[in-house]
Amino acid sequence: MFTLKRPAIPNLKKIRKEKEMEKARDKAEEKAKERVKEEEKKVNKKTPRFPQNESDDSDNRDKPEEKRPNKKEKKPKKEKKPKKEEKKPKKEEKEPKKPKIPKIPKISKKHRKLKSFFLSEDMELFTLLLHVDNAFDCIMELGHQGKVQFNNIYDEDRLLNNLYARKQAACFEQLRLVDALHQQIMLMQVKEVFYPDVDKEDRLREVELPKYAERLRRLHVENAALMEHYNRLFNRRFKLMEQCFAITKANKYLTQDMGAELLYSESTMIGLVQDATTSTVPASLQLNYVVGTIRAEKFYSFELLLYRMCGFNLIIRFAEMPTPVCEQHHSQTQEKVRKYALLMVASSAVIWPKILRLCTHYHVSIHDCPRSVRQREERIRELNKEIINIEKVLQEAASMRRQILEMAAQDLFIVRVNLRKAAKVYDVMNRLRLVGGLEAPNYLLADCYIPVADVPEVESSVRDASRLRAGADEDNKRKFSLKRWKTSESTIPKDGAEDEEKDEREERELGSVIYNEHLDDDDDDDDGDEDKPAKTRRMKWEDEADAPPERETFDFEPITTDEVAAYPILMKKTRVGNHMPPTYFRVNKFTRGFQNLIDAYGVANYKELNPAPYTIITFPFLFAVMFGDVGHGILLIIFAALLIKYEKAIELSQINAVSENEVLNILFAGRYIILLMGFFSVYMGFIYNDCMSKAFNLFGSSWSCRYNADTVGSSMTQLSLDPSNPKFFSGHPYPFGLDPVWRYCGQDSITTTNSLKMKMAIILGIGQMLFGLGLAAANCVLMKKMADLILVVLPQIVFIVCLFGYLVFLIFFKWITFGGHHQQPYSAGCAPSVLIRFINMMLMKTDDDTSPGCLDNMFPGERYVEYVMVIIALLAVPVLLAGKPLYLMRRRKKQRQQSERNRDLRQQRRQTIKEMKSTLHYTNEALEESMSEFSRGRATLNLEEFDMTEIWIHSAINTIETVLGSVSHTASYLRLWALSLAHDQLSEVLWHMILNVGLHTQMPLLLSVPVLMATFYFWSILTVAILVMMEGLSAFLHTLRLHWVEFQSKFFGGAGENFQPFAFPPSNHRS
Repeated sequence: MFTLKRPAIPNLKKIRKEKEMEKARDKAEEKAKERVKEEEKKVNKKTPRFPQNESDDSDNRDKPEEKRPNKKEKKPKKEKKPKKEEKKPKKEEKEPKKPKIPKIPKISKKHRKLKSFFLSEDMELFTLLLHVDNAFDCIMELGHQGKVQFNNIYDEDRLLNNLYARKQAACFEQLRLVDALHQQIMLMQVKEVFYPDVDKEDRLREVELPKYAERLRRLHVENAALMEHYNRLFNRRFKLMEQCFAITKANKYLTQDMGAELLYSESTMIGLVQDATTSTVPASLQLNYVVGTIRAEKFYSFELLLYRMCGFNLIIRFAEMPTPVCEQHHSQTQEKVRKYALLMVASSAVIWPKILRLCTHYHVSIHDCPRSVRQREERIRELNKEIINIEKVLQEAASMRRQILEMAAQDLFIVRVNLRKAAKVYDVMNRLRLVGGLEAPNYLLADCYIPVADVPEVESSVRDASRLRAGADEDNKRKFSLKRWKTSESTIPKDGAEDEEKDEREERELGSVIYNEHLDDDDDDDDGDEDKPAKTRRMKWEDEADAPPERETFDFEPITTDEVAAYPILMKKTRVGNHMPPTYFRVNKFTRGFQNLIDAYGVANYKELNPAPYTIITFPFLFAVMFGDVGHGILLIIFAALLIKYEKAIELSQINAVSENEVLNILFAGRYIILLMGFFSVYMGFIYNDCMSKAFNLFGSSWSCRYNADTVGSSMTQLSLDPSNPKFFSGHPYPFGLDPVWRYCGQDSITTTNSLKMKMAIILGIGQMLFGLGLAAANCVLMKKMADLILVVLPQIVFIVCLFGYLVFLIFFKWITFGGHHQQPYSAGCAPSVLIRFINMMLMKTDDDTSPGCLDNMFPGERYVEYVMVIIALLAVPVLLAGKPLYLMRRRKKQRQQSERNRDLRQQRRQTIKEMKSTLHYTNEALEESMSEFSRGRATLNLEEFDMTEIWIHSAINTIETVLGSVSHTASYLRLWALSLAHDQLSEVLWHMILNVGLHTQMPLLLSVPVLMATFYFWSILTVAILVMMEGLSAFLHTLRLHWVEFQSKFFGGAGENFQPFAFPPSNHRS
């Protein structure tokens, strides 16, 4: 066999296209040379170059081409070399190295992620255009990535395209088959294989869905057929067992020779069941009987009805089967029931139709029973043999069923997870807009929000998904192209039209060439990436001998227009002015718990400061102020450390668990919060000098008691420790925390600790509120709201500082100035009451109850300072009330004037255009009048929307809330003192009422040890249950309230929209 070679007929179109391609390559190489020279000059001058506009970006995209050696310089066209030498270049020739270009340092990913925790991540609105051929794979990849939020696709008024409704229904149908197989697997107690890495390793592609459907259908058909056969044999086995038992009992009853058992012959039974009206027995009369089985609960009513119908004309004998019988109705679960075997004997054939109808109504199974004894015994042997054979067949069927289910259980989990993902993907695709024409829309359009830092990652993932889709049939495409080349070069086509069609296809492929090279600008890449040679794509041939002769290899891959059209397109879209982007904070396993506390109250607005970073410190510290105890803090640390140590095992158990443990999930999610609360509780325990209601003397007490037993016993006055007397107080405070003497001073201890904790609560509360107002000021600066900063935030700061900030100043001034060994008027006896001073300040009156030898004022000019503070605080209230409304009115007036001025300019410009086009009638007066009326109506609508009444009301409410809230919020922080006192007293009660009994028992040693163990057991149980769990939960809730209401209300809006990307949840056993 041989083939005729095609004559060499020149193709003018082909030659023209090749010439154009050569010219394009020549121009590209010349431009590359010029860019190399310019960049070398810039490097010599040591001037950094980086892309600032589109032209620079295009230069960067062309950089990889510069690193390739110039083919024209090495291999001129005039001197052609053989193919082998072209395919095997010399190893000695190396590519020229390009000098490195210095880069401007950029912010690393770690710093960017840290920044995105304090402020929300930068969001951009993009338009995603997907071809229907690869939309599934692209959206599936986006779901695994979890970085894209589709905008407004779940709105109630969203119109569905219903292009993928059938595919989604097919996924649900396949999931129904999966659930049916899962039920069979659970019934047979087959272990289903669980794959923890299914989300990473077994990602679904659309081309695999038909394989899933075919395999599930085959498994379902095989299992259903086997189940039907198995159930049929199973039911038949029990039917045979019922028949065998009934015939055995009937044969035993009808047999005459049964030893000592009293039996009746047929003649005797005929005489018993004959009609009472019959005087003689006919010779031809025979005995008729029926054998059957009935359910035990129906037998007694059945027997009663037979007696009423037949009277003495029927004899009934019954016996209960030794084992229950399994019954299955309408493919439901099997049910074990008790049954009776029946023997009904009658001599008249007239009554049998009535009896049979009654048997049908009661679901009595009638069995065939031979009349002779030998036949009955033979039938019993046959039934037993058939039962044994059926049991063997059932065992084989059960083993085959188990094999099928074991084979299905190998990857049933993967199929279930992927089908659920596919159903979600098709649901999203049904909600996207169809574009691309009315007849055959081939594209899906969607608006989506993407974090700016994740845009390159999203682009690469979508591009990879489209490449995977395009490479699904890569081998088939390669074989097709090879076959087409062979046919066009070595054979003559049968028809000239086919030849023209091939030429046009080749011209279209050569004409639709794109240069698609991508530069990776990742921050973590080294500068050495510029030295890497560019990646070139060439045509691959299965057989090099079949390659086309004298055909050069290009540095690009020719792609048809259909392939280009199938690529996904991600374009940045101009954001709508009034639409707020979603809020997204980057968190890790440490910060996620604190962020969840904030999100439970509300989501931050876009580009609003996140309270979570500051909550990491303030939340456990305020908790510790109420829960300060070294021992209890250590218990929290141990519990949190165990959760952190075994976190991988706990995560694995959560994945493998069939049912979810909500309490463990909550504790595990807040393990780092509990750890910090434990550390801060230990710290505050050292400050309070408290460990399980006991103090420890580490540095030596600064107090000493000079009273003896006689003085204490004979004294009729109250004794106290005088701080001004050097015999009692050394004058040097305890180095760290409270002095241990205050734990054993009775009433003085409570008075001292209460005063200290109350003042500390006020200081911490005012400090945190001022910090919140500082964050509000930072929000105004970041969002460029200077009017809110000057007219709203600063008056609030001035009001709180002038009143409550002055109160904090008085507390510190009293601690520093009064007490200790200071003489009058600065002794402890002359120390004024800060609360009374503050009340007098607000009422603007003086204190006349001053002790002799003490000062009227705490410092010179105190009254004048207080008057100035009150006046400034009162002046801040009108600014807070009327500042913002007046500013809005003034700005509105300027906008109205500017709009009128712009309208006049537009009218003048329109009049000039009319004069220039006076000969042409392009305008329509009626249309202009209607447009002017529309614009006037729109302006009126805007004026109506700007209602000053609502603004004044809102400003008044804000002012009242600020003035009253500053007082109520300050008082609310006194809960720190109250809960700390309650925790301290409960701990002391448990120690003295329970454990102290076992420690000071006077019993013998053999009895005192068990008593001590019992008391310690009860004390430890109550300590953990009441002090750690209940008191800890109470302190946690109060701390949460202080952060939500008192702290976050100063700067946190909480009206944002959380970033909800399209993402698949992690797969687990519950999936």
